[in-house]
Amino acid sequence: MDKRLFIISFFITLFVGNLFAQTEELEKLRVIGENYTAESKYDSALFTFQRLDLEAKKAENVPYQAAAAMGLGRLYGTTKKADLAIESYKKANKLSKISNLPKYQNSSIFGVGTGFQIIWELDSTEIWAADSALYYYSLTRDGMIELEQKEEVAILLYNTALINTAQGDYLSAKDNLIKAVRFDTEIENSYGLSSELRQLGLVNYRLSLYDSAEYYYLKTLAITDSSNFVDKGLQVLNNLAVLYESQKNYEKAISYRKRYYDDSKNIFRLDYQDKLLELRQQYNMEELELRNELQENRILVQKRSQLLILIIGISLLVIISIWLYIVDQRRKTIKALAAKNDEINKQKIDELLQHQEIASLQGVLEGQETERKRVAIDLHDRLGGILSMVKLHFSAVEEKIDPENPTKEKFLTASELLDLAAGEVRNISHNMMSGVLAKFGLIPALEDLKTRISETGKLTVNLYTSNINGSLDGEQELQLYRIVQELMSNILKHSDATETNIQLNENEDSVNLIVEDDGIGFNPEKLDVNAGIGLSNLKARVAKLNGTLHIDSGLGSGTTVSIDIPIEDD
Repeated sequence: MDKRLFIISFFITLFVGNLFAQTEELEKLRVIGENYTAESKYDSALFTFQRLDLEAKKAENVPYQAAAAMGLGRLYGTTKKADLAIESYKKANKLSKISNLPKYQNSSIFGVGTGFQIIWELDSTEIWAADSALYYYSLTRDGMIELEQKEEVAILLYNTALINTAQGDYLSAKDNLIKAVRFDTEIENSYGLSSELRQLGLVNYRLSLYDSAEYYYLKTLAITDSSNFVDKGLQVLNNLAVLYESQKNYEKAISYRKRYYDDSKNIFRLDYQDKLLELRQQYNMEELELRNELQENRILVQKRSQLLILIIGISLLVIISIWLYIVDQRRKTIKALAAKNDEINKQKIDELLQHQEIASLQGVLEGQETERKRVAIDLHDRLGGILSMVKLHFSAVEEKIDPENPTKEKFLTASELLDLAAGEVRNISHNMMSGVLAKFGLIPALEDLKTRISETGKLTVNLYTSNINGSLDGEQELQLYRIVQELMSNILKHSDATETNIQLNENEDSVNLIVEDDGIGFNPEKLDVNAGIGLSNLKARVAKLNGTLHIDSGLGSGTTVSIDIPIEDD
């Protein structure tokens, strides 16, 4: 077993080592190609990027295929081959999406914009091309800033400034160029600085700010000389010659013009566009040969040792399985956390709505209690007083009616009905005012409630009290009495119970109320769905007392309601 593990580890190490070696070689080619482009060695740059593309295809390395397409796009853009540049950048964008390379996606979209800008620069009547360039720049600018692609942002600003300059908007051009210089200075990009500073010189020249133009031209020349940017150097030499000619400083103008022609002879520039096309055709032939070679290699790979393929396959399968397991576990964890957060948010919303409902109900209950007192007082003081005065008048009339008068019997019946009405008014007033509670306290009021319910014969009520020391104030006792009334009402309406027990106990820091019945019960899980006004009022009253409510019930097993009311120490 140890020997097999050693063999597997050996081949994994060999595979990973070869992968790193291939990547390192591809990166070298990419850097060489970029350097050739910067040094205006376009034929060498084209050859290098084509070779990078072929080697990346051999290694089936999609990211470096994208890098090769990006390099070719820049090269074609530099040599003013707009269609080829757009084609290469679109290919790079497609490959970067496959490999999930956000930076390359941004850069390739930007590159498509540069291709349209080249079309416009070659023919200024193609206004649509300038608009297309600005459109593609707008698509990618924020994304590049977010990913800190400072070099590309600087180029984007530089290209926008070129359009501004051509359109005569020199102030916008200067603003964009200064921003671009800031980015390239931060990353020490001499090549970009040479373009931006030269363009700043040109913009100042157009604004007749000749000293500023000279300053930026000379600063550009210093960079191109030290960095061997030959093509950029030729451009700024020509700019300096034109500047001094316009100022009639012919000595300096001739000096820079002479140097311009001398440097032009030292670089390969004649017919480079035609040669690029020839090299591109050569590359297409090599790519075809590569496809044939790859096909042959695939056939050879199929004939290799089955044992080696099996070992590598098992190794990769183990690695992929572990990776997929980790990804799956992470996905499940994220999903669980999201579900938990959703549940917590839902609970918070439910609690908030419940608190709002309770607060609203508390206001309604307080209004009801106030209205009860007002109606009770009106019944007792006003209607009761009127009935008492009517009774006095009846008594006075009764004394004057002859006992033999046949209407006296009807008069006495009316008098008895008047007494009954006065008694009912008093009872209603006392019930609404909780008269027994107001006069004698909570326990006598509960005893009175028990007696009145039991007398109906519909429900037997048992009341048990223990250690009640009068710790609750009048308002608390009233609310607790209303709670018992509400519970009794629910039992009579819904439970089909024959007997109920009311237990009231006082502890050190709370008063406990337990009401239980032997009714049909209900499913607690559907409590919120089926909760009516009575239960909502009950919750509101308990909340008003800062108490806690617990309901225990089951289908066919009765219901027990337990309420704890805290006692505040004086």
